Amino acid sequence: MALVNEFHMIYRISILLLVSFLAACSVEPDNLEPDMDILDVYDITRTRATVSFRVQKYGSAKLSYLSLYYGEPGKTMESLPLTDLDREVYVLDIVGLSAGRTYECYVLGGTASATITSRKVQFSTLPNVVPTVSHASALSTGPMGVIVEFEILEDGGEQILAAGCDVTDHSAATTTRVELNRESLAVGKHRLNIVGLSVNTSYSITSFAANSIGEVNGEPLEITTTNSIVLKSPGSLASLFDINKPFGLEKISIAGDMNGDDFRFLRLMLGAPLAVGAQSPLSTIPEVDLAGVNIISGGGSFDGQRYLQDNVISTGLFADCKALKTIVLPASAISFERDAIARCNALTSLTVPAAVQKLLPSAGCSSLESIDVSPANTAYASLDGVLFNSDVTEILWFPLGKTGEYVLPATVAVIGENAFYGTSITSLNIPPSVVKISRGAFAGSSLVDIILPDNLTNISEAMFQNCNSLTTVHLGRGTEFVGNYAFDGTGLKDLYLSASIPPYTNSEAFYNRAFSLFKECTLHVPASSKAIYRNHRQWGLFDNIVEL
Repeated sequence: MALVNEFHMIYRISILLLVSFLAACSVEPDNLEPDMDILDVYDITRTRATVSFRVQKYGSAKLSYLSLYYGEPGKTMESLPLTDLDREVYVLDIVGLSAGRTYECYVLGGTASATITSRKVQFSTLPNVVPTVSHASALSTGPMGVIVEFEILEDGGEQILAAGCDVTDHSAATTTRVELNRESLAVGKHRLNIVGLSVNTSYSITSFAANSIGEVNGEPLEITTTNSIVLKSPGSLASLFDINKPFGLEKISIAGDMNGDDFRFLRLMLGAPLAVGAQSPLSTIPEVDLAGVNIISGGGSFDGQRYLQDNVISTGLFADCKALKTIVLPASAISFERDAIARCNALTSLTVPAAVQKLLPSAGCSSLESIDVSPANTAYASLDGVLFNSDVTEILWFPLGKTGEYVLPATVAVIGENAFYGTSITSLNIPPSVVKISRGAFAGSSLVDIILPDNLTNISEAMFQNCNSLTTVHLGRGTEFVGNYAFDGTGLKDLYLSASIPPYTNSEAFYNRAFSLFKECTLHVPASSKAIYRNHRQWGLFDNIVEL
């Protein structure tokens, strides 16, 4: 019985040990190594690709390093080490690849006890292609040229060897290639000046770009040249012309912003003298319409010494433009400064826009016959080509090209400063309404004789200075003052006064560089006034004083 019991005890112990052993064998080990695999290679271009891979971990084994390796099969591999070792899925960009090549990639990592490598996956980059280029767009256009802009969008993976525009003349069925400079051959926007076009001609302008693989063209730009110039970039006027070829134009119109550089070139086109070292165009243009121009500050000096202000027709802006015959001023101009068109001897007409609120005369425009003012102008008016203020109470500028006799409108009360300066009229009828004649009003004119109204009190300074043909002047009854140099440079022979009391005179009132008025001119005074005049400190110096 004891033996049986001992056997049962041993049996139970054996069963317990077996169960314990089997239980122990059913627990997974805790030190299995991770598994690595390339999931995908995508977004492949000529120079880059994106790789995704997974690191599947088992148990508690930790990575001590991890890298993505890539390269051409059989060549040295590049690596991209990772510092974040706890993720499951990784996405990496491979850059700096070469076009049209086959690559392989794999993942390599390791733990403290093992090195793990994924499978290798191959992919191929896209091959290089021809470039891509946008169509050309016109920035500024003119009768003989155009400034275009186009963009090289991509180089196709190869160096750009040439780029520019093909210009096709439809009338002549010829195509001329205009290329960018070699240093400009790069991806990006480019501007190209195309000159030597013919006026009133249709052209196709097609952008192109080429690399070692081939050439590509943009959509053609269709233009027809006219006498009109459109500037979309200030300072670009000169770029539209080839000064080595005659313009062959009688008239141009310009629209857009113009700065000092533009007006410097325009002056050359209109026959202004050249600055030192400048090159003259082979021909000039007599008529210009600037109605659509905005005068803006900036750029260089338009004449070597003066600079532009916004919307101001500056002093000298068109001075000495010998070829200029007709000009329409910018509609946006608000000020026309003195001598803006000085010595434009061929100019016959001038059109003043509505916005001008300040307008001063210019000297030396010997052919100017008409100054026309926009009906919408609120500051000025024009009658028979003569400039007045808006209500025709003041005459401001009498054109030099008008000759003979002139009768002032009965509404005029004021003759403005230099209003008749240098004019060719020989006789002027002044109405009784005139009460003021400003400084130098008739200076340098061709007047032979003149009768001033009784309501005029002041004979202003230099009123008749350098009137070489002037021989007779009648001063009205209301004359109270005679300014300096009033008769300087005249050929005055007879001076008539209706004032019974001698007018006050400045010390140089009777100065005359040509001869002595006191000796050569006869002073005619009212009856019974000779003694008063003879006793006057100035009037009494006349040798010949006679009563009317």
